[in-house]
Amino acid sequence: MAPDPTPDGGDTTPGEEDELPGVDRLLTLSDGVVAIALTLLVLQLKVPVATAANLKSTVLLQKQLSAEAPQFTSYLISFYVIGQFWLAHHRVFRDIGGHREGLAWWNFAFLLSITLMPFTANLLGEFPDNRLAIDIFAVNLLLASLTTQATYIFARHRGLLSKEDPAARRLGVIRTAGLFVAVTLSVVVAEYNVSLAKYCWLLIAVAPLAASGWARLHPVTGAPGPDRRTTPPLASPGPT
Repeated sequence: MAPDPTPDGGDTTPGEEDELPGVDRLLTLSDGVVAIALTLLVLQLKVPVATAANLKSTVLLQKQLSAEAPQFTSYLISFYVIGQFWLAHHRVFRDIGGHREGLAWWNFAFLLSITLMPFTANLLGEFPDNRLAIDIFAVNLLLASLTTQATYIFARHRGLLSKEDPAARRLGVIRTAGLFVAVTLSVVVAEYNVSLAKYCWLLIAVAPLAASGWARLHPVTGAPGPDRRTTPPLASPGPT
């Protein structure tokens, strides 16, 4: 007898869904991968080689440390971004009660973008004045954002959410759009001024705050009140 098709396009036999990894296991795996990615980021920072000259020369050591400033800057940016994506990931999974194989694969797509970030951050640190390095890092940010948002959309369309907040969903869309604008702006500006393009990433931290303020001024009619727990299904980084 042929297996019945599942809503997400796969073929499973009765009871096979129970053999899929649960949401808790997906979160545990994701936490471990994110922790490893954060640890790998610091490996791009290099301590100057001790020589007879710089062992006693403060000025020489300062010059050598200054040469590592681009790497340190890319490390701080990447650490912040990964941390915020981790928070966004947990906000997405907080209200997911069911599971499908497709949910796991979308989660793997998110983890793929996170594990790439140590490489793209190191590339940005090694080639701080190269437009291609900025573009690659920007694409990495967009990939992480879109895969997290796609994970939420998949769970919503497959009925895996234990509850849904329209206001939180709208806030997630606004924040994702803000990230897209900030990253796209950095790519465009990099065509003319590579150094200025990096400052566009400051909008990644500002955009979520602006989106939250806008959402408070324009509440969704019938949305849950402040006494109910809401979960922004956001895929873009930024403080809540």
